[in-house]
Amino acid sequence: MLLPSRMNRIAHLLCFLSLAANAQGVATPQTPETSGKDGTTPPAATQEAPPPRPPEDPCLAEADDAPDSEVLGALRLSVNGENRALADVKLEGLQRLSEPVVRALAHVPEKGTLSPEQAALILERLASTGLFSKVTPTVRLAEGATPVLVVALEEQPHVTSVDITGLQKDEQEDVQDQLFRLPPSASTNDEEEDDDDDDAETLVHIGAEGIRWHVSSRKCLAPNPPKELLAFFDDEGRFHPGFVWKGLPEALERAQDELEDEGYLLASLDATLTPEGQLRLRVDEGTVEAVEVRGVEEDVAARVREVMGIKPGDVLLRSDLRRAEERLEHEMPFLKLRDVEALPRPATRFEEVREENGGRRYRPVEETQREKKRKHWDDDVELSWEALAEGWKHGSGDEAITTVGRRVVVHARPRGSSFDAELIPMHTQVTGFAPGLSGSLKLWDVHNRAHVTLEGALTIPLRWGGQRIPGDPEQTAFQRRLNWLVGAKVEVPAVRLAEVGVQLYDFTDTNDRWRMGAIDSYIYSALLNRPDAEYFRRKGLTGFATWRLSPQLLVGAEYRRDTYDSLVSFSPPFSLFRRDSAPFPNPLVDEGRMTSVVGRIEYASDAKRSSRGGPLFRNPELSQVRHDWGWPERTAVRNLLTLEVGSPALGGGAEYRFWKLVSDNVLYVNTGHDDGLRLRVRAAGGEDLPLQKQEALGGWSGLRGYAFKEFRGDASLLASAEYRWDFIGVFADMGTVHTQELGWMDPKLGLGAQLYFGDSVHLSVAWRTDERASLSPEARLLFVRPF
Repeated sequence: MLLPSRMNRIAHLLCFLSLAANAQGVATPQTPETSGKDGTTPPAATQEAPPPRPPEDPCLAEADDAPDSEVLGALRLSVNGENRALADVKLEGLQRLSEPVVRALAHVPEKGTLSPEQAALILERLASTGLFSKVTPTVRLAEGATPVLVVALEEQPHVTSVDITGLQKDEQEDVQDQLFRLPPSASTNDEEEDDDDDDAETLVHIGAEGIRWHVSSRKCLAPNPPKELLAFFDDEGRFHPGFVWKGLPEALERAQDELEDEGYLLASLDATLTPEGQLRLRVDEGTVEAVEVRGVEEDVAARVREVMGIKPGDVLLRSDLRRAEERLEHEMPFLKLRDVEALPRPATRFEEVREENGGRRYRPVEETQREKKRKHWDDDVELSWEALAEGWKHGSGDEAITTVGRRVVVHARPRGSSFDAELIPMHTQVTGFAPGLSGSLKLWDVHNRAHVTLEGALTIPLRWGGQRIPGDPEQTAFQRRLNWLVGAKVEVPAVRLAEVGVQLYDFTDTNDRWRMGAIDSYIYSALLNRPDAEYFRRKGLTGFATWRLSPQLLVGAEYRRDTYDSLVSFSPPFSLFRRDSAPFPNPLVDEGRMTSVVGRIEYASDAKRSSRGGPLFRNPELSQVRHDWGWPERTAVRNLLTLEVGSPALGGGAEYRFWKLVSDNVLYVNTGHDDGLRLRVRAAGGEDLPLQKQEALGGWSGLRGYAFKEFRGDASLLASAEYRWDFIGVFADMGTVHTQELGWMDPKLGLGAQLYFGDSVHLSVAWRTDERASLSPEARLLFVRPF
């Protein structure tokens, strides 16, 4: 922010001097040549002529247009009621700088009188050069002489060499750049830059009357000294002695801000300047004195400190706090980090202390919030584009991990419980529109011994569209029953038990979610009568246990005791389009009781610890690891291996004996931002499989370009490859199916292209390549990726 108070103080000084001159009663000097012989005062026509009009300053016109010109009148110098001009400007106190150079920078004329307005502009230019630590103006009035403006100047420190310790090379270079920053117009060569954009500065004046814009010339208001006078480091790291532009206190403040921008939250500076001009800068990167955890018991606080990984004596970076917060959220989900209002860090300014031997010492002094607020509001405020950009960069907000002095403070509290709910917009050919809800209530143990979760789901088939099963009111009523599921599970972190629990249910289920996500199936069922899924009724119970041996590796087991029933497609189809078409076919299944055990092993190289267990609707062919299915930021591998064995010996009056093995493997190769290769190999098969557990290929994600489940058998092998360039991609699917009668069929190939609208949403077109191929492709807009 640019504050006009400096100009106002200069104006007030000259006004005060003018009033003082009137109070002294100094007589108007008279020249001997114009006095009468009798000593009387000659007539007015023979009095001393008024002083010549001072030369016009090109910046005066701009000063008249400045935002303050409507309030602040022109400065006048009056002696005994007579306006007077200044005869000259004398510069005192210069040591290393030559007077001609200073006069040229401030546009001080060599000859001629000056108006008070011109004098004020000259003082402003001198103060704006950044070469002087003090500019003290005095109007000197002498008997019989025209007033003279005497300006006492104190030069900024002249630095001959620099010694910086306590920083690594990269950080030291950044600090050097800020410490010895050059004016904006300083050039790397002796020629002046001819850039109109650097000759003007746009100011936004904010006052009670509103907002006004003002464009001022840098040459008038902020004369920048030549580079040869200033101290700086060149591009090769060599130091050039000179004056510190705008002084060492401001330079040290810039260096302090740079360290904070680099993430050194506790860093501090200490600087001395020897009489010979050597600047010695000592940087303390800042170490943590203590880590304080508020809001939880001490045993929990000790675990928080351990998980954070920040210890007393560590150098603290902003990135350390961010990573610590992520670790706490992942490893201690039973705690809730509590955001508190983070007060702005006290501004650090540097005071100069002059020593008896001629040296100088600079010590940091933190301004209190009250001082900062008063300083902010006492002055009229003007904003430059640079200040607006800086304010946008450094926002403020609430934080859960803060610093107080050199202590790190964590604000947390026990989570207690958490509740999640999701809408289920279910629409199938066997239920019609059946909306519902799923939800879970998790009870957290702050001591991390056992966490209990209660979960459930309910969908209600609506009787819209007059759907029924012709000639079978009993089956119609059966399929309109509520779909429900309830369950409970416990997590025991001490033994790496991610979940152990049980579910009871009676709902409409499918084994086709590895092909197409539920939301896509529901949408296309409601729009086009094309759900691309087959359904059955499953009623029973499942007991399960899952161990997460590491964030990437998971093993589990299930005991399933189910009763299966076939479902028939309702007629007519309840869809927005194609209502006159035949209902989407839903084949019969092997009905009766089945009891089986399922074992699973999963590995995901990019998996992170999750506070959530497996999905609500469990399926032996789907992963228990939660993925967002976006393109990973780096190369990743995901593997799923499950084995299900059914037998009457497992109890429950089971009628079927079978086994089925599923292996689903995906490799992601990241080749750039939004570019990458996705490979998938899925193999599945078994023996004596019930109809609802048999394999089939064809349809979306299961051999694209071919009809839904066009090829059926007791085993299948599918390979898919996709490559993405930003928002477009191509893919190829190849698959084959095995049957007891014909063995393995000839492989089928499907080709296609995709247009991406993010990581998951994509428009796909696919062609089959066998003897039934045509130019017309299959096309779908899909919202969820099943792999």
